[in-house]
Amino acid sequence: MDPIYQVYISIDDATDTELHIRILTESKAILTVITAAEVGGKDIEHCIITDNIPCQSHKKFNCMFCRTCDRFVCADCITAFHKTHDLDSIDTVCDERRQNLKQLRSRLFEKVARVETEEKQTQDLKTKYNNFLAESVEKINKHEQLIKVEVSKYANELRTQIESERQRIENSMLEKEKQCEKMKENLLQKQSDIQEVLESRHAVKVFTAQKEFCTSEDLDAPFETLSDETKCFIPQDNLKNISYLFGSLQKTNLPKGSPQITFEVIKSYTTNLNTVEKDWRVVAIDREGQVRWAYQGNPQVNRDKLFYPIDILTTSEGHVLVNDVITNTLHVLSVEGDILTFYAMKDQEIFNQFSMDIDSKGQLWVGCHSGSEQRSDARLHVVKMGF
Repeated sequence: MDPIYQVYISIDDATDTELHIRILTESKAILTVITAAEVGGKDIEHCIITDNIPCQSHKKFNCMFCRTCDRFVCADCITAFHKTHDLDSIDTVCDERRQNLKQLRSRLFEKVARVETEEKQTQDLKTKYNNFLAESVEKINKHEQLIKVEVSKYANELRTQIESERQRIENSMLEKEKQCEKMKENLLQKQSDIQEVLESRHAVKVFTAQKEFCTSEDLDAPFETLSDETKCFIPQDNLKNISYLFGSLQKTNLPKGSPQITFEVIKSYTTNLNTVEKDWRVVAIDREGQVRWAYQGNPQVNRDKLFYPIDILTTSEGHVLVNDVITNTLHVLSVEGDILTFYAMKDQEIFNQFSMDIDSKGQLWVGCHSGSEQRSDARLHVVKMGF
């Protein structure tokens, strides 16, 4: 059977531009080591020409560098003034200063990456604030409408009660008017009858009328008293405490949401690696050797396929990247082992990913295998990440 190959990435942070890729057999024996130039890389160390620099006094070439005076010097300069000074070749000093500049550049890359991270976090925080405050305004608007609806409903109920009270009073007044009208009619009739008796010349009618009208109870009948009790609306005039009814603003913290993480492939390479298989889990151990947490995959991703973490990295922001090769997924964990998010690598046209590394620019390098023993076209991808 043909051997199974694996690709491992090793980035030289000192030079930053040198990328070494080790191709190993299944037994871990080193098959070969290739550089970025051999897989299509563009960042290759270039030569520096140092034999065309004149000294600053005599304008002669083939100079040296005086570390004591920090200047280029020729043979005449050395004989006259620099015999006891610290002299060195231009190539040596140039290489040293190039290394210093590269280290500075690496630190600048890291600083820029941190600044970009801060900018991204600031923008994310700004977005969260705007969204949160917009949600608060929406809640106020909805609550306002709800209060309006409930107030209108209650006001209508009060109006209905007032209308019922008005009907009750009108009916009572109508009944009283009828009673008065009937009593008045009876009294006027008796008054007319008495007048007729008084105008009569018959003594018998006078005696009869005296007995009939004087014993009548109509004159002493009391009037029915109307009640002055009714209903009255008393408004709540303490509107300064409207917050007790409507609600108020209180201090709170922004809700914790999923981190905004971007993932974009910016470059890919081809190697001659084929397929492998290894069954693992991710375990974090403290300084005393005790297990802090263990991660065995996400049910949403590993429901039908087992969790096969092939490689693991920790970013400068503290995120843990786990390469799950069987499901073709990149799991992003917190330092506490909680899943933050995951990426389907196929969405970025990354398949059979096997190994990972992060360079000084914060770029993620993903090495892949070919997918079968009959193929030798494994890919190498450079991914720009944002957290």
